[in-house]
Amino acid sequence: METAYAPAWQAGLLVMSKTRRSTRKRRRGAGKNGGQEHTGGASLTGLDRLLDRYLVLLLFLALISLTLLSAETPLLTSLLGLILCVTGMVQRRGNVDLWVLIPLISYQVFSVISFCMAYNGASTGMIADFISAQAFYPVLYLLMAFLDKGERLWLKRLCLLWTGCVAGLGLIQFMLRALDGRAARLDGVFGNPNAMGAFLVIGWLVLQTCLPEREEDGRRFWLALEPLLLAVLALTLSMGSFVSMAVGVLVLILSQARGGTWRDAMAFACDLLARAGFGMGLGVLMYTAARRSGQPWLCIPLAVYLLAAMLFWHSFRAFLEDFPKAAAAMTALGALVAVAVILSRPSSIATFQERLAMMRNGFSYLTVHPLWGLGPYHWRVYNYLDSDLYFNTYHIHNVPLHIGVELGLPAMAMAVTVLVRRFLKKSEPGHIAGFTAFVVHNLIDTSFFYTGITAMTLMTVAEPGNRGRELPALAIRLIFAGYAALFAVYFLFGLGLI
Repeated sequence: METAYAPAWQAGLLVMSKTRRSTRKRRRGAGKNGGQEHTGGASLTGLDRLLDRYLVLLLFLALISLTLLSAETPLLTSLLGLILCVTGMVQRRGNVDLWVLIPLISYQVFSVISFCMAYNGASTGMIADFISAQAFYPVLYLLMAFLDKGERLWLKRLCLLWTGCVAGLGLIQFMLRALDGRAARLDGVFGNPNAMGAFLVIGWLVLQTCLPEREEDGRRFWLALEPLLLAVLALTLSMGSFVSMAVGVLVLILSQARGGTWRDAMAFACDLLARAGFGMGLGVLMYTAARRSGQPWLCIPLAVYLLAAMLFWHSFRAFLEDFPKAAAAMTALGALVAVAVILSRPSSIATFQERLAMMRNGFSYLTVHPLWGLGPYHWRVYNYLDSDLYFNTYHIHNVPLHIGVELGLPAMAMAVTVLVRRFLKKSEPGHIAGFTAFVVHNLIDTSFFYTGITAMTLMTVAEPGNRGRELPALAIRLIFAGYAALFAVYFLFGLGLI
């Protein structure tokens, strides 16, 4: 039955692709006719507009799926990959940066080589999960190349909407646990506080540069997401996320200074830090009330206050703009929030020292198998058997180093190439800040291996068309066909056939 329906599915996607292109032509024609669009006497229907953005909707649904699905769900994960690949195969041409796409594909090839060289029947399942999860990155990057500027803005705002949903679910989770007497660091849908924090940091930084300018475009709605993201971020008490956020904020301030005067930059910094300190301070109060007061119900009025802050956040921002001295004073008080965070996690310094020791241990394995590495998930075994401290984790908390240790120095070189290439591109300050925060977090943590976080980063700040070149249709189809074959093998693996 699946074989019989496959051609019809592909034909349907091809029809949607043609509809999408024809709609764009009609819109361009409408622009030439004074803004009046004529399509045989009928105006553009809602269905046409929906089909015109079907790729945006598909990528958005893929982000939701990759955030919620774990790598241990091979059937669902492989089907999602197949859908994305079939969609890509019916596309025509797109501008993509080959200095990013080729290293991403090469990284995938080196992952497969490392898997083959370190094959072990006992760890086959975990390694297959790892390879399939990493395969989404070049597929998503290439699909992004088929979006125009307006569609990319739509996708970014949808990603921010999903970030707000994740934050809202996290807040509910924290409240329920607190009222049950089990208040702890918020791990959210990722099951890990550090991953949850990284996701929220990237979303908050991207939010700074894609807000609508006019009130009638829903500006107040998007502004209301900011205090929610900041408060829930504070509930994670993720020091790595806070450090990456600080670096991202510094990038925003320096970008503002390059585009204007230092006086304007300082005013911008005080306004930004005042908002961040207020939102995160509210989150710290909620955590303290639930965890340390002995009366966990006290977090309920604070949650109500957070909702009120969301409703009137636009007025708060206007107040900070009208009274810059108040913004400066709130920025100074923000230092108290930082102190409160450190006091809430006194073990954070010891954790950071342990990660440094973990990195030193990883460096000692870089030259064991420099070409193909130890193999996916094999560093943990080597660490268990050596005389060093056993860290009881699957990943070295420095992603480039971890890639070099487990997948080999060539794979590490490909990953670094992607990072350097992205930093060489000129783009919106919020995009640079978001990507910088993502990189900094991965130098001290492992958010790259959370598919939902990396997918969100690709969809919001990667910009594949920036400094890209047109890729012919044949090359596009061959790339997607290759990844479709990989996902098909993973699907058969999920069925237990291989």
